[in-house]
Amino acid sequence: MALSLAILLSVTCLPQTPPGVPSEVVLAAAEDPVPLAEYGLGDGGFPPGPRAALRWSPDGCTTAGGARIEVQRVGVKLTFPSGRELLVAPDGFVHLRSGESAGPFPLGLELRLGDGSLVRIALSPTARERLRDVRVQDGDRLLQPWRRGEAATWIERPGAWAGLRFSCCGDGGDLYRAIALGPLLVLDRTLVAADRAAAAPRERLVLFTAPLRQSLALLPRQNQKPDPLVRRAVTAVAAISDRSDAIFPAGAALARAEQDSLRWLLRGGFELELALEGPLAPRLMLFAGRSVRPMVEWSLTGSGAVYLGNPTDGGSDRRWHGNGVPMPRVAADLQPREALFERGEALRVLERLRR
Repeated sequence: MALSLAILLSVTCLPQTPPGVPSEVVLAAAEDPVPLAEYGLGDGGFPPGPRAALRWSPDGCTTAGGARIEVQRVGVKLTFPSGRELLVAPDGFVHLRSGESAGPFPLGLELRLGDGSLVRIALSPTARERLRDVRVQDGDRLLQPWRRGEAATWIERPGAWAGLRFSCCGDGGDLYRAIALGPLLVLDRTLVAADRAAAAPRERLVLFTAPLRQSLALLPRQNQKPDPLVRRAVTAVAAISDRSDAIFPAGAALARAEQDSLRWLLRGGFELELALEGPLAPRLMLFAGRSVRPMVEWSLTGSGAVYLGNPTDGGSDRRWHGNGVPMPRVAADLQPREALFERGEALRVLERLRR
């Protein structure tokens, strides 16, 4: 899989972030999908070390990173290498041993772990045996320790998941709902232990910048108009593309440019803004410094394309038709599903960040 860069965005301004609070923006380089540890929200309870294969163990199975999945009629218990314990009860509530809980999730949920494993817990809201099915997946390998109300040893090919998706961050017990809008992953905190609340931001955005950089390289080929203003804008975009690794450098941090808008500072004097209104919103806009007109705009809608910003005074959407370049698809398994109204959920999180 192609390499992806990720930008992590949160609500507070980096220069005003108190000591001990996670940075506003962190750049990371990793394969797509970006590992959970690259979210800037901890290692998920999996310290660095050797990995084994997904395997059976008493009352369930053990993941490659050493998380124990124990399945009984009272629920599904996850014990992370960090020592954090999480219980998914048959009524759909998720509990921490320290007493905090979230839910209910009456149809179940998918938990994405820090070692790359997926734990899928299906519940039945009407049957007497609420715990219907438990599957643990690692790559192409899948174990099913619980099926139709009793322990099982069924193994089959991995399938699609139609329920809610969560990431187990922090020490394993920081639960975030995950929804992607194109290359932008929106993480909304759902559960956290009281002793970790200050270290776990309420929201986190993960922006995969590899498709943005690739689309920047293609955009100049789509705009060969004789208009001198357009040619000048295309030349500027080509120069940005040549320096995109320096503008979006792995391991760097971005600070909020303005408190009252979702706009961040980039390297080289550029700024990145997330717009929630206007044509093809939500969209990302790249600005040269404090310019009021964007040089490039990336649509985060289903079209998933990048457009040359209009270099004239005729309005920002005048030249959008016919000059767009599709972005490579990323995080396909986390894109919003209409049946679950996930796009609206993600947009509500973005609105909360803006306020």
